[in-house]
Amino acid sequence: MQQTLVWKPWHNPGVENLRLNIDEHGINATSHLMQSLQGHSIAATYVINCDPRWRFRRLWLKVDNHGQRSLNLKRDIRGNWFHNGEPRPDLSECQQVMLSESPFTHTPALQRCALETGQSELMQVAYVDLLTLKVEARSQRYQRLREEGGKTLYRSEAQGKKSSELTVDEHALLVKASDQFLRMSSRDLKLNTWV
Repeated sequence: MQQTLVWKPWHNPGVENLRLNIDEHGINATSHLMQSLQGHSIAATYVINCDPRWRFRRLWLKVDNHGQRSLNLKRDIRGNWFHNGEPRPDLSECQQVMLSESPFTHTPALQRCALETGQSELMQVAYVDLLTLKVEARSQRYQRLREEGGKTLYRSEAQGKKSSELTVDEHALLVKASDQFLRMSSRDLKLNTWV
């Protein structure tokens, strides 16, 4: 499966354009995003690789905000994490990666949870702040609330943030996150640029 997805933040100027490729070898997502965060304009490019069972393997991230910075984050098959080649034992309990301003990074976590309605799961994620490139372990809880019009609704509770409601499609790709992101069609995006 190959798919191109576009999201816009609810309140800030910006856009994320992601190319998703899923095959028997794994999942590869390549994304470009531009946003205004806390008064700072930021442009970022990232590549996330997961194995065929949606287990995180690698993140390459380049951010342009007052100069270019980059990072590599890797998780081997034993669950060991490496940040720019250096061991990160503090991330050993983390199962997935979460980027501060990317709606896509919910998808691998939701795919791995495979929750039924009413179930919830608490997991540790390696949280990457796009402004500072700081990487830290954080708690993330997902609860599957209900099915509605061919979509699935989840509650997401992230350490240090207010809870939000996520609406995802049949592939657990975000359609909208309350007060955060909205997925756009190519047509909607073209019309929106004229407004």
